[in-house]
Amino acid sequence: MRRDNAYVGTILLWAIVGGCARLPWPDEPGVPVALSRAANVQAGDTFLAKLTAERRTANLPAPVVTPRYQDGMRTVAEDLQAGKLSAAEAQRTIERWGQAAYQRPVRSWMLDCAAGENMKIPRALVDQPSAVVSFAAAHFRPRSLANDQCAVLVAAIEGGAPAAP
Repeated sequence: MRRDNAYVGTILLWAIVGGCARLPWPDEPGVPVALSRAANVQAGDTFLAKLTAERRTANLPAPVVTPRYQDGMRTVAEDLQAGKLSAAEAQRTIERWGQAAYQRPVRSWMLDCAAGENMKIPRALVDQPSAVVSFAAAHFRPRSLANDQCAVLVAAIEGGAPAAP
């Protein structure tokens, strides 16, 4: 009986830990997915339009996109799409990259863009007084999943401070 309780306790612990995960994808390398710039651009455009609309609804200015940093984000997105990084590794990479690029604290997100226009935008990103962001989309597939996934990788200056010159 005691052994059964320990087993059930272990299962519950794993369920709780798994349920608190920040990302909806397994932390495992993926298989390469053919690069479709059009699909990635469309997912990125959907993210930007939705973020802009939600900020407008909150009476806040449109986000500021930092063009000089977009290539760095695309590089990470392409590595995710090529199966070189897991989703969790990609998020950690954009966090480090963002802090180095902006020379300030940043916050990073990996947003599930499979829902298209119904993509969920984090309130922390919407509610900042100003949103300075870099982003890129990727279609990828972790080894344990049967279908391609879609993510928008986002790095934003913490607190919305202005971008460094």
